[in-house]
Amino acid sequence: MAPTYARAIREIYSLDKFGSQLGLERIRAILPALGNPQKKCKCILVGGSNGKGSTTEMIGAVLHEDGARVGTYFSPQIERFEERFQVDGKNATRQEIADAYGKVRAAADCVAPEATFFEVVTAMALVIFAARKVDYAVLEVGLGGRLDAVNAVEPDVSVLTSLSIEHADVLGGTIEKIAHEKCGIARKGKPLVCGAVSGRAGLAVGKECAHAGARAIFIEDEVEISNAREMGGKHSFDAAYAGKKYSVSLSAAGKFQVSNACCALVACAVLGAKKGAVERGLGSALPRFRLERRGNVLLDCAHNPEAAAALAKEVAGIIVRGKKVLLFSAMKDKDYVEVLRRLSPEFGEVVITEVKLARGEKAERLAEKAGARAIVVHDAKKALAFAKRLAGKKGLAVVAGSIYLLAELYSKDKRRLAQ
Repeated sequence: MAPTYARAIREIYSLDKFGSQLGLERIRAILPALGNPQKKCKCILVGGSNGKGSTTEMIGAVLHEDGARVGTYFSPQIERFEERFQVDGKNATRQEIADAYGKVRAAADCVAPEATFFEVVTAMALVIFAARKVDYAVLEVGLGGRLDAVNAVEPDVSVLTSLSIEHADVLGGTIEKIAHEKCGIARKGKPLVCGAVSGRAGLAVGKECAHAGARAIFIEDEVEISNAREMGGKHSFDAAYAGKKYSVSLSAAGKFQVSNACCALVACAVLGAKKGAVERGLGSALPRFRLERRGNVLLDCAHNPEAAAALAKEVAGIIVRGKKVLLFSAMKDKDYVEVLRRLSPEFGEVVITEVKLARGEKAERLAEKAGARAIVVHDAKKALAFAKRLAGKKGLAVVAGSIYLLAELYSKDKRRLAQ
């Protein structure tokens, strides 16, 4: 008998006791015990330092416009657990989630009893997608790539949206070591679409692809962009790839979304998506909590130096008649000193808060690095209200630093886990 949704969620969240253990042994044992649901559709893996979620959503939207049934898998959630699993842009139902968990838990108990949260949830996604008979599963990589649970599938196309030094304690402290981990999603004879990857990072990725026998497609070299324009923070452009020309108008705000859109364009073109489907899908995709405006609040997931630099440029271009206020929190394992250095000059006030997670850095520690003008408000929701008052109706409060801060503020789940 399948567990209830409430019981399933309670048990899934309890898996945090095993922590984050990279490795494919457990997931590779679980999937055959489930009948190999990953083999019932074509798979696309999306990894990188920034832009994974947006690119996953864009690819899903394009393939859906092309007439396919598409499953998309995201992590982590912000508002609800269900948003991790989507079919044709709609969340899986609670009954589907409970049923999938029951099947995965039974399989894991037999072959991998210490399966982690992410391994169980990844297997659940594949079970849900197989039950819904999707044509494609687009899977966002959680951490790294080579040893991440989603890498147990065999992708037809892989995407590397960007590459920068992050999770150095796990992935390595050099761009070459991180390239080795993240390029683990590449496959022999298959394309690896590379977005904001150039210079030393590009060289490292090229070497990894050559070693794996994968075909690297660098969008900076193979996609020609022209007629670029911007209106209200949203970008439009013409793109030429493989002899075809596309006219793209994004609904997703931010210049950084242009690179993500080009990654999605190339991945879908390689899969045979029609020109009109590419244009419609990229135009309709609207990733949430990426430069999302809610009144005098701007929400963004920027959590590393590169994302912070991109956000700073966007904030600099926003004209307001009041104050610009930053509401910030971060995880202990992030380079929040550099993130603050790049972000804080764009703001008249900085409010520091904290997330109620073991990984969350204490507000006082963050405030030390933010400088003398930082104001500490420990409770995140009270901190948001305070930042909004400081900004005033004519100003702008920007929430950034961690996706878990957004979850702290906007989660609608009673239970939440740091995954």
